[in-house]
Amino acid sequence: MKRLQAILLALCLAPVSALAQNQQDPGLGLDLSGDPNKPQEETETNAETPAEEPPPLPSTVAETPPDEPLSPAERDVTLDDRVKSVQRKVYLKKNRFELAPFITLSVNDPYYTKVGAAVRGAYYLADTLALAGRVSVMQVLPEDDVRIAKSTFASRIFYSVPQWSAMGDVEWSPLYGKVAFLNSILHFDAYLLGGMGVVNTQVSKDRGGPSLAADLGLGLRFVARDFLAVNVAVINTSYVDQPLNSSKGATQNIMTLNAGISVFFPLKSTGRESE
Repeated sequence: MKRLQAILLALCLAPVSALAQNQQDPGLGLDLSGDPNKPQEETETNAETPAEEPPPLPSTVAETPPDEPLSPAERDVTLDDRVKSVQRKVYLKKNRFELAPFITLSVNDPYYTKVGAAVRGAYYLADTLALAGRVSVMQVLPEDDVRIAKSTFASRIFYSVPQWSAMGDVEWSPLYGKVAFLNSILHFDAYLLGGMGVVNTQVSKDRGGPSLAADLGLGLRFVARDFLAVNVAVINTSYVDQPLNSSKGATQNIMTLNAGISVFFPLKSTGRESE
C-alpha cells in the first residue's frame, strides 16, 4: 500500500518537474517568467512607430538665383545688343530731294582722259523711282600714248572734245541690301538710270549747237546716315560729234566713273509707320 502511494506521488510530481525545466531552458520555446501580453504590446508599438525617412541627397545642380532687375543703362545696352532678323531701311527716299556733287573721270579712252565735276539733283516719286537732272563740266587731257603714236607711228588721232553736258534721267532703285565691311555692316542702295540730254563740244558752235545725247548707267549708294550716303556710279553718255581733224561725224561714247556724296532733304526720313 505504501509502495502504491509512493508511485502515485512520483507520477504527480513528474509534470511539475518538466515544466520547471522548460522554464529554465530557453531553447524549448516556452517563457513562463514574463507577462504573456508583453510580445503583443511590443508588436503594436513597433507597428505604430513610422519608419525613419532617409536623409535627402545633396543637390548637384546649383539653384539659379532669381533675376535681378536691370538698371536703365543696362536695359538700354541690352536692347542695343539685340539684332533683328529683318532690319528696316536706314532711310526712306519717297518725297525727298537728293543733291549729289560728283568728281568724274573717263575710263574708256586710252589717249585722252576726260576729268571734271558734276552736280545731280533728284526728286523721289517713290522709294524706288526718281526723276533726276545732271549737269557736268569736263576737260580733255592727252596721255603719253598720244605723243608716242604721233612721233613713232606717225598716226592721226581723231577725237572729240566735250566741254559740258546737261542730262535728264529716270532712276530706278530695285535693290536694297547690306554687306559686311571691316567689322561693320554697310547698307547699300543699287540703282539704274537712263535718259537724254545734250553735250556741247569744241566744234558744236560750228555745227549749230550742242549735240543730242543719251545716258545709261548704274550706281550704288552706301548709306552712312538717314540723310547722307556715299554715291558711286558708272555712266555711259553717247552722242554724235565731228572729231577734230575730221570732216565726218561719228558716234562718241564717254564712259565715266562718278564718285561723290548724296544729301537728302528733309534731313530725316518720314513714313516709318508704313514699313
